[in-house]
Amino acid sequence: MTLFTLNQVPKSLSLTNELVKSLRTEIQKGSFKPGDKLPSSKVIENQAGVSRSVVREAIAQLKAEGLVDSRQGVGVFVTAIQPTKAFKIDRAEFESIHNAIQILELRMSVESEMSGMAAKNRSDEQMQNIIDCMHAMENKIALGEKATTEDFAFHKAIAEASGNPYFLRFIDYIGSGVIPAREIITKYEKDSGSEKLLTVIQEEHQQITRAIQAQDSELAKASAKAHLSNSIKRHTQIEESLVSELPQKS
Repeated sequence: MTLFTLNQVPKSLSLTNELVKSLRTEIQKGSFKPGDKLPSSKVIENQAGVSRSVVREAIAQLKAEGLVDSRQGVGVFVTAIQPTKAFKIDRAEFESIHNAIQILELRMSVESEMSGMAAKNRSDEQMQNIIDCMHAMENKIALGEKATTEDFAFHKAIAEASGNPYFLRFIDYIGSGVIPAREIITKYEKDSGSEKLLTVIQEEHQQITRAIQAQDSELAKASAKAHLSNSIKRHTQIEESLVSELPQKS
């Protein structure tokens, strides 16, 4: 059996990242060879002093980096390490609360400027496309559906209206990751249902749309920034609650 020892992870808001660093170090220094099975989640929890949720997020991040792979019903195994220099955001990274926050911060920087440019450069036809996408979302939400596809189309419509093709390429690159990880939020926020959350998000979309329609570049920037900032706050509250649930050291 492979020897495995982890130090206690310092209690902080970057708890997941700290555990990822520890596990990554163990893999890279050869404690685990390609094909080796990682210890169970319970063993990692006990040695690192973290919750099961943190272990799950850390494993998701290691999977995104290509260091491990999971086999349903069997366990998590170390893969062949193949470093890459290409910029990449893996879908699994959107499933981690901490990663989702950091990706939302990146999006906030990009999409606030993108929305401001859309307000300045959009054509009447592009404006109608943005409005149509927003209405399509409203219709899906009214039916009790998630409207993920329509939400993605809304962001793409704004990117196209910006007049800068690289904004559209960025939105296309991260794909459905432009949609906040709502399953994460509704899973942990017992007092806030999915329907209420979608209503709040749609109101934010409407504010962005109105600003672009009015060709108010500064308001469009502020509205997009507020929209993503609110999503960051929701994710951060969940992360903080997970940290607070950890057992205190005596």
